[in-house]
Amino acid sequence: MARNERRVEKRFGELKASVRALDLGRKLLGLLDRRSGEAPRIGDTVGSVMTRSVATCTGSDTLHRAAQLMWDRDCGAIPVVDALGRAVGLVTDRDLCMAAYTRGRPLSAISVSSLLSARLYTCTATTSLDEAIARMSAHRVRRLVVVDAKDQKLIGMLSLADLALRSRSLGRTLPIAPLLMAELLASLSERVPGSAEAAPAVPAPASSDPRAAE
Repeated sequence: MARNERRVEKRFGELKASVRALDLGRKLLGLLDRRSGEAPRIGDTVGSVMTRSVATCTGSDTLHRAAQLMWDRDCGAIPVVDALGRAVGLVTDRDLCMAAYTRGRPLSAISVSSLLSARLYTCTATTSLDEAIARMSAHRVRRLVVVDAKDQKLIGMLSLADLALRSRSLGRTLPIAPLLMAELLASLSERVPGSAEAAPAVPAPASSDPRAAE
């Protein structure tokens, strides 16, 4: 019991240290902002760091297919495109878990289109990384779908991993980069008051017909 208590105390200590470091980072960002008269900037564009080789699926595909693509590509999200290659949605690994749990059906019986909402957060390859980070922070999303500005066709993805790799490479020459990443992570970690995540989900009753599909 004593060992467990010490372990818990250690974890709380680490958590407090992380919170203090994040708070210090935020204060430093504010100080730099006030002294320079403008917000610190990373520079560069989304096109310089985004992932270009992206697997896709369509609305008619099943969630089983989306899960297979995530496994094969070692990723947590798959963009959804229409017949013309235009981005129309995004399916994440969390979507798969929640759909399987709340609908009580195998992934092979649920279509991708049944999960898509009207909200899709995008950017272009020429969008600045600063704007992309601000957009991700404002909407609390971990990824942006990168589209062509002219016809909205999918050309890539910008993820936290992409930003983290660039932040690490810039860390020595641009110390503000890791702090901006820490601020983004903090925004993503904050729960929205009154959101569905604040209360446990109530699963929908499973269909009595095993052949039923979305």
